[in-house]
Amino acid sequence: MQKLSLILTGATGLVGSRFVELYRDQFEIYNLDLATGVDITNAEQVEAFISAHSATALIHLAAFTDTARAESEAGDKEGICYRVNVLGTKNIVEACQKHSLYLIHVSTDFVFDGNKSNPYTEEDLKSPIEWYGETKAMAEDVVTNSKLNYSIVRISYPYRANYNLKPDIIGKIRAGLESGKLYPQFTDTIITPTLIDDIARAFAVLVDRQLTGIYHVVGSTSLSPYDLAKKVATIYGFDPSVVKEGSLTEYLKTATRPFARYVAMSNVKATSELGLSFASLEAGLFEIKKQQIS
Repeated sequence: MQKLSLILTGATGLVGSRFVELYRDQFEIYNLDLATGVDITNAEQVEAFISAHSATALIHLAAFTDTARAESEAGDKEGICYRVNVLGTKNIVEACQKHSLYLIHVSTDFVFDGNKSNPYTEEDLKSPIEWYGETKAMAEDVVTNSKLNYSIVRISYPYRANYNLKPDIIGKIRAGLESGKLYPQFTDTIITPTLIDDIARAFAVLVDRQLTGIYHVVGSTSLSPYDLAKKVATIYGFDPSVVKEGSLTEYLKTATRPFARYVAMSNVKATSELGLSFASLEAGLFEIKKQQIS
């Protein structure tokens, strides 16, 4: 049986490389990024690559995600954050329209302001409070205003078992525990960590069914970084009492950029419409620990 062909932007990144690991036997995957000589901010390069690779769908993962640097460029449409996240997406969208590709556009919980007391759903209006989130919100608008068959997948604090190029949130906590230098962890903010294997499964379902809409593909546990670190410590055999309490409120008094405070994310729609379950934090941590041992 012939494999479906997909194009990924960012196939060597944290999330994309795990999708490739899990699904390279099911799909023929082509990597569109700087590693293969394509700068997504260059429309001609994007068009040439897509023209040269017959595919049915494109998963757009590539993004500028350095939030601190992004904030230093706030409002600058000549800056790299805007050019990659907005203009790069525009180039991807236009090429997908020309070649009739189904687009999965990957976005983020940073499109919300963190002022909501209950979990954010796909029906909530975007309300970013920092430049990275603003550019990702603008990129979403580029997609939704197109004539494409598309889905937008919002993810939140993705983590996985093995990836050495850039530590995820779990990797950073483990490194701090191992070195004995874990920073105090905020008790007064809420995040939604997500097992990347679940994100990869959602991509596969969306490619197969080509659904249209916005989906929050996120974990089933929302909690503070402090509680997260204590769970990581327990599962990896550290004394959870070494995790110290920190305060976002205090941190923000000297911070150079704003932070969304309470960003619990609801995966009810994704669970229902994609027919998938998304791991609780505890289940996700046990899974990546098992993968690391094996």
